[in-house]
Amino acid sequence: MSDTLKKLLSVEKQAAALVAEAEAEARGLTARARAEVQKRHEEAAKAKAVELAEALDTERAALAAEREKRIAAFRAELADRKPDASALAQVLDKLVVPGGA
Repeated sequence: MSDTLKKLLSVEKQAAALVAEAEAEARGLTARARAEVQKRHEEAAKAKAVELAEALDTERAALAAEREKRIAAFRAELADRKPDASALAQVLDKLVVPGGA
């Protein structure tokens, strides 16, 4: 019976060693898979950041062009206006001269 117990203990030790080896392999596989996924995620995040930065630059350029266009149109409108000196004189008279004109 002692021989049988020794064999059973030996089989148990082998099984425990196989389980430990399998667990170590699984941890290694999990760590490598996690590292690969993290690397892909970082690459995707960097690519998206570049894409968004380019889109931002494009949008800023479009807004700057629109702003310049509107400012030029406003300046042209102001330049085309003829000053009404008599209306200005009447407003000034009302403001400066007591009792108005």
